[in-house]
Amino acid sequence: MTLDEFLKGNNIAHADWEQSGCEWSTLQEISVDYRTRQDELKDVAEFYAKIIQKIEKVHSVRWRVKNEQHLLEKIVRKRIERNPKYQTINKDNYFEIITDLVGIRALHLFKDDFRDIHTSILSTWSPAEVLAFVRDGDTSTEQLNALGLEIRTHPAGYRSLHYVFSAKPISRAVNVELQVRTIFEEGWSEIDHTIRYPNFSDNTLVNYFLTIFNRLAGSADEMGGFVKGLVSELDERNEALNRASREKAEILEKMTLTLAELEEQRGQSQRSSQTIEKLKAELASLKRSSSTAEALASLGDLWKVLGKLDSPSSNSLAKALGDYPTRNALSELSRTAANAPKGIDKK
Repeated sequence: MTLDEFLKGNNIAHADWEQSGCEWSTLQEISVDYRTRQDELKDVAEFYAKIIQKIEKVHSVRWRVKNEQHLLEKIVRKRIERNPKYQTINKDNYFEIITDLVGIRALHLFKDDFRDIHTSILSTWSPAEVLAFVRDGDTSTEQLNALGLEIRTHPAGYRSLHYVFSAKPISRAVNVELQVRTIFEEGWSEIDHTIRYPNFSDNTLVNYFLTIFNRLAGSADEMGGFVKGLVSELDERNEALNRASREKAEILEKMTLTLAELEEQRGQSQRSSQTIEKLKAELASLKRSSSTAEALASLGDLWKVLGKLDSPSSNSLAKALGDYPTRNALSELSRTAANAPKGIDKK
């Protein structure tokens, strides 16, 4: 490829080329060296992509090794912009200077997913650089600030997190650029990039419609987050209803058991009342006894009645009778009195 073919293919004016101060021979050397590194760079991209794909909430991963022509065009553009890093670029140092020779994109469904993905990335690697690009009016700025990220408003409205990793999985150190964005942002940026790149169109009408498209993508992200929150709220309400239903069933079961216990206690109360009535009758009989033997026998029966009771009343009564002889003694006295000879006063 000749210089003229390169300039024409990348829509670079001769005046801009002259302004860049690039040497065509230097670009050719970089091009030849870069061509020999393609397979190594693909291996690096696949290595990082496999790890990133396993991160929770990452929907999908895309990767690419930078196109050779795009690499050369970027060097010229950065030289035109007077970027200090690119003023001494050559085939020996371009690997270290250019940070996106390997580019990876981690896509997620919902806008807020970036927080968990960011945490996972930092627990896996130590990025050399982390930037948050936002559009004007971005609603996630506070969340990005809370994560301590450097925030920049992208002039073209791109919204994504950018990480740069520096590693040496091959003979030379390689910079890998990771972009984390939503699927909607990816769709818009791909269309925008196709239209703008490599010409970076300044057409006012085209830019106007691209801006509208950018806002639609942002609105789609917001709507996705809203629907996600709505579903979460509905799930919480359903769980609350289910919990209330379970609690109601438990309360009804407890009430049923309590009613059964009350019925049983009522039956026991009736039996206790009958025993108490019998006790009263025994006491009356004791009072009416005409002899010591009969009194002792009645008192023995009273103890038998008390033994059948298990209530505070019977316990109190037993205590009140505590000064009387024990049941064994009463029984013995009763037998003695009953067997006494006739005519002897049984005292």
